Amino acid sequence: MGLALPALAQDLQLARSLLCRDVVQREPAGIIEAEQLPAGVDKLVLFTEIKDGSGQKVHHRWYHNGELQADVALRIGADRWRTWSEKKVSPGQWRLEVLNDGGDLLYQRTLTLGPVESPSP
Repeated sequence: MGLALPALAQDLQLARSLLCRDVVQREPAGIIEAEQLPAGVDKLVLFTEIKDGSGQKVHHRWYHNGELQADVALRIGADRWRTWSEKKVSPGQWRLEVLNDGGDLLYQRTLTLGPVESPSP
């Protein structure tokens, strides 16, 4: 007879993850779909909804111009869980990642904040 094993990190499911300007009543507000944002934007929010991940963690990683700026560990408190992290941002290239505790990449988003510099002739 087989034994029931506890749920593994791979069982965690990413229901949705997106970039927005704020979270209101646990839902994203001001969803950002553009890959280029004006330099005046000073804060971004990475929103994530997880299913079947109770007791586990996800990590939000924020990279600016290729350098890790923040690794935010977020504990999942129930089988359906909405969570987010926010970051003060400055002009440049941004890459945002959502990973499970095992380091598996669940979501990635890149964008440019501010003007794109033209290559010199």
